Amino acid sequence: MNVSTRQLKAFLCLARLQSFTRAAEQLHITQAGLSAMMRDLETQFDCRLFDRTTRAVSLTPAGLQLVPRVERMLAEFGDACLALGKISAHAKRVLTVAVAPVVAASFLAEVCEHFAKAEPEVTVRLRDVNKERILAMVESGEVDVGFCAQPNPASATERLSLFKCHLLCIARPGVLKLKPARDGGLPTTSWAQLPTLPILASADPSQGLIDAYLERIGRAHEERPAYESMPTIIAMAAGGFGIGFVPSFALPTCLRLGVEVARLQRPSVEIDFYRITKKGREVPRLVEPFVASLVAVAHRVGVAR
Repeated sequence: MNVSTRQLKAFLCLARLQSFTRAAEQLHITQAGLSAMMRDLETQFDCRLFDRTTRAVSLTPAGLQLVPRVERMLAEFGDACLALGKISAHAKRVLTVAVAPVVAASFLAEVCEHFAKAEPEVTVRLRDVNKERILAMVESGEVDVGFCAQPNPASATERLSLFKCHLLCIARPGVLKLKPARDGGLPTTSWAQLPTLPILASADPSQGLIDAYLERIGRAHEERPAYESMPTIIAMAAGGFGIGFVPSFALPTCLRLGVEVARLQRPSVEIDFYRITKKGREVPRLVEPFVASLVAVAHRVGVAR
């Protein structure tokens, strides 16, 4: 059976007006079109719904029984459409974002504040999860957008570089023996000047990038602790347990924890920070203004190069 709501609405209109001429006028269709719809409806229900004479149209007993059922069904369908419309409208006012915990702690509060000025009626739902979970949540549609550095390749996602971060060296105050920068920015240090303290390594695959530079100074194969969490590396550096390496998107967290921070040079290392979206899915409208806020704040707080 393939009965349309259009046919059912036409049935109710004809049952109420009892005239093909007036019902067709009200429905803005031809009499022949209305008659064809009713014949098809009767065929599908396998019964006559109307008694037709040259002067009048009246409901059969089957038609009389059908009227209240169709009225109830169309009313419920209308309620369902209204409810779904409200859900859709609410969804358009919510943006769900996934970022790593250190990014969330460093500057996402400022990003949300900046974004709220442009989109005051939008609620941002923030999910602070590791890089693998960010990609999985974007792929599944659980979040609208994710942000991270050096994402692993994933066939179901698309990535767009937003800005570059510096690689920073961090340690307990006084360990790096830094001189203030002339331009008022971060002081710098070179790989060759790294103090002979334990290296606080990351269990993330991105550690391979750091090891390539440590190899040049003969320190890539030292025995060292490895930590899953970047905030742990920052905390251990602050406690004097070694020196760590973090991208500049962790800079605000480093400064709050009171660690000494220097931008690595000779050579300097840049790390791309990406927007992650689901491949083949239209990017939600709210993503772009959120990205604009994120980039603006990242430059303001020194996260972006």
